[in-house]
Formats: sequence, structure tokens, C-alpha cells
Amino acid sequence: MNLYTEQSEEIYANVDRKSCGQDTVNRIIDKQPESQNTEPDSSGNRSSRVVAVCLGLLCVLLAGIIGQSVYYDGVSKSFLAYKTNSSAEIEELQTSYNNLTKERDQLQTSYNTLTKARDQLQTSYNTLTKERDQLQTSYNTLTKERDQLQTSYNTITKERDQLQTSYNTLTKERDQLQTSYNTITKERDKLQTERDFLSGRLTNLGWQKFESSWYFLSTESKTWKESREDCLKRGADLVIINSDKEQVRGRGRGMSLTAERDQLQTNYNTMKKERDQLQTSNNTLTAERDQLQTSYNTLIKEREQLQTSYNTLTKERDQLQTSNNTLIKERDQLQTSNNTLTAERDQLQTSNNTLTKERDQLQKDTECLKQSLVQKVCPQGWKKLGSSCYYVSTEYKSWEESRQDCRNREADLVVIKSEDDQTFVNWLCGVKDYVWIGLTDSVTEGTWKWVDDTPLTTKYWKSGDPNGGRAENCVYFYSWSSDTGAWWDYDCSYKYRWICEK
Repeated sequence: MNLYTEQSEEIYANVDRKSCGQDTVNRIIDKQPESQNTEPDSSGNRSSRVVAVCLGLLCVLLAGIIGQSVYYDGVSKSFLAYKTNSSAEIEELQTSYNNLTKERDQLQTSYNTLTKARDQLQTSYNTLTKERDQLQTSYNTLTKERDQLQTSYNTITKERDQLQTSYNTLTKERDQLQTSYNTITKERDKLQTERDFLSGRLTNLGWQKFESSWYFLSTESKTWKESREDCLKRGADLVIINSDKEQVRGRGRGMSLTAERDQLQTNYNTMKKERDQLQTSNNTLTAERDQLQTSYNTLIKEREQLQTSYNTLTKERDQLQTSNNTLIKERDQLQTSNNTLTAERDQLQTSNNTLTKERDQLQKDTECLKQSLVQKVCPQGWKKLGSSCYYVSTEYKSWEESRQDCRNREADLVVIKSEDDQTFVNWLCGVKDYVWIGLTDSVTEGTWKWVDDTPLTTKYWKSGDPNGGRAENCVYFYSWSSDTGAWWDYDCSYKYRWICEK
């Protein structure tokens, strides 16, 4: 049985005892005339009767005082025991609250440390990302330059190959010309030798040379036909005169040695010019060959330089690729660490929020306990339960009017949030009575809230309620002979009694 039930029973018991004492006094007073009429009229008897009445009154008063002192002594002991238990509970709650506060502060410190570490890692991650992007940009630039150099290298290689092909072709042509030159020189020397040999033979046989032809002047006399046959036998034919020189030459009896010398000199000069031309051609081909050789060597050097540059760029590319892969791994690790820190931060935030809620709840509970320890005096006509005072109206008003009456009394319609509240309100109402309570869904249909703007959690609806829809937005309490009673939703304009709470 709860505290208010025990107190109410003791109060009712004392009231009964006090009523019994008063009835005894009344009976004594009512009996005084009868005794006065029956007994003899004497001053001694009257005095004894007055003394007896006074003693009776004093006994009654003494009994009432003793009863009151016994009652208040029990109440004081109960209050002291309750206060002692409440103080111990408050100290335990305060200790738990302090421990939770310390843990919360430690978690907050750890959270701040992790946040700083996360921010530092984020800064490092951003710096590495910038460096990675710069390296990537440099890598892309070097790749473009490498590709351009590769293109230039390929172009130069093609040109070199073309020049090499041209050089090889010119070398072959030069060699062919040299071979032809050597062959012609040999043939010329051979022909010169043969000509000299033949000239010597012909000269010995009576032949004479004029320009490029040999002439034989016979010493015999023959007919034209015989003369021609003789010429044919000598491997020649009768002279053919095609120029004035031959005509003049034919007049003489022979050719002069000067003319032959001049002819030989002319032939020599011609052969010398041809030799010089061939020598010039040979020198030109040699110069071209040397130039091609120089160009070839230059191309070889450039190719080697390009190959070296290509190898260097390849190494740098591989190094950049390795650095890029390393940065990617570090970025992924930082991302993983960041995600882990974020998850830990969220967990710490959740724990912090939970601890904050628990701290606030403990604070509220502590305040409630402190308030419950304060001896609160309720106004006359109000009933007390815990730290709250309750007023039961005797009038009948609508829900709004009832609430306004409570506000005028610096209170509000009663809020029921526990079974003790429900049982106490049921006791206040009396059996089979209706009273308005502070529960409504007039703001949002179907969303029931108490007048202190807290949502409805503990419910004591009558079976089938609430069922009134928009027409029934207020709740009245119907008391039963049971311990709890029930709630009904109803039209707010109906007039019932009400209960205020403050």
C-alpha cells in the first residue's frame, strides 16, 4: 500500500477517535440537567458535579492530545525514515551523476583529441592530395613531352632511314660510276695502247694518219677496181673525201708530223678533260659520302641521346607511377582512417548524447527528489500527494472552462503519468463519478497530449476508446470501485467536475 493511503487511513482513524471523544463530552453535558433534577439541591453536590465535569473534559482533552501526539509521532517517524531513504538515494544518484559526468568529460576529452588527430590527418591528406595532383600534372606534362620527343625521334629516324637509303643509293651509284670510270679508263688505256701499236704498225707499213683516219698511198698504178680490191685486202677502202681538209690533204703526198702531233694533243686534252670531270665527280661523290657519313653519325648520336632521354623518361614515369601508387595507397589508408575516425566520432557523439540525456534525466530526477523532500503546504481544500497538490471541484463546467478555473488557481488540469497517479485520482473522485483531466487531441487529431505538452505514454482507456474522432477531443475520468478507474474521450463542451494539479 502506498504512502498517501496509509496517511489517509491514519487521518480517518484519528478523526473517528476525535468524534468519539466529542460525543462523550456531549453526552455528559446533556445528562447534567437530569442529575440536577433528581439529586438534592446542595452546594456540595453542585461543586462535585462541576469538578466531575471538568475532570471529564480534561480527560477527553488529554485523550485527544495523546492521540494527536501518537499520530504525529508516527507520521514524523515515517517522514524521517522516508527522508533518510530519500537522502541515501539522492546521494547514490548524485554519486552516479558525478561518475557519469567524469566519464562524459573523459569521453569529451578523448573525442576532442580524436577530432584534432582527425583534423591533422585530414590536413595531411589534403596536402598529400595536392602533391599527388601536382605530381600527376608533372607526370602528364612529362608524358606529353616524352610523346612529342618520341614523335620527333620517330620522324628523325624515318628521315635518317630515308637519308641512309639515299646515301646507300648514291653510294651504289658512285660505286657503279667508279666501276664504269675504271672500266672506261681501262678500255681507254687498252684502246690507246692498241692505237699506238696499230699506229706504229701502220706507219711501218706506209700508212699515215690524218685526224682520226689512216691513209695509204700506193706506189703502184692499177685500175679503180683493182685499187679497191687492194684496199679491201688491206682492211680499208678507197678514200672518201668529205671535207676541204681531206681534199687539201689528198693533194699532198703525205701528212705532216705536226698535224699528227696536234691531233694527238687534242685527243690527249679531251681524255684529260674527261679524266678531270671523272675526278671532279669522284670528289663530289666522296664529299657527299662524307657528308652523308657525318649526317649518319649525327643521327646515330641523336638517336642515342633520344634513347637515353627515352630511358630517363621511362624511369621517371615508372618512379612517378610508383609514387602515384604509393599516394593512392596512402590516400586509401587515410580514407579508411578517416572513415574509422568518423565512425568513432559518431559513436562518441551518440554516447555523448546518451550521457547528456541520462545526465538531464538524473538532473530532473534529482530535482524531483529535492522537491519531494521540501515540505510543501497545500492550500485549504486541496489534497497532497508527493510534491503535488490536487483540487477536486464541486461545480460542473466544460473542459476549457475547467482548465481556465485551474489556471486561475495557479494550476492546471491533472496529468496522470503513473499507476499511483491513476489510483490517487480514482480515490479523489469517489465511486462512479466523472471529472475532466488534462488530456486532449484538439491540436492534432489523433495525437493525444497532456496540458504540459508531453506526449501520452501510460494509458488507461476504457475498452474501445478513444472512438469519438473529431467530435470528441477531450478526456474525462470515470471512477470505479476498482483501484484505477478508466478514461473516456468525449465532447469538450459537456460539463463535468474537474481536478486541478499544481
